[in-house]
Amino acid sequence: MTILIVGGMAQGKSAFARSLSPETELVDNLQDIVRQALDTGAPAPRASEFLGKTVVCTELGCGIVPLDAGEREWREQTGRLCCDIAALADRVYRVTCGIAQCIKGAS
Repeated sequence: MTILIVGGMAQGKSAFARSLSPETELVDNLQDIVRQALDTGAPAPRASEFLGKTVVCTELGCGIVPLDAGEREWREQTGRLCCDIAALADRVYRVTCGIAQCIKGAS
C-alpha cells in the first residue's frame, strides 16, 4: 500500500505515519530528498520509486514565493512529485495540529 502524508512543519506528520503503518517502509522528509537531488545534480526522484511505501512531506507551496530561483525550483519539484505520488497512492492524508484528515482513499 502506498500512503502519502502531507502537512505543515512540525504538525505531527511523522508520528502519525509511524502509528499508521509501522510495518511498511517510511520515507520521511521527501522535500529533503528532492533538495539533495537538486543540490547534487542527481536525477529527480520519480513517484514510482515510492510505491508500497509511506511517504511524509512538508508542504512548501503555501507560503511566500521565494526570490531565489533555486528555492523556487525546489518548491516546484517537491510539489509536482507530491502530486504524482498522490495520484498513485492508495491513501493520502493531511495532518494539522496532530490531527489527520484522509483526503484520498478509505481512512
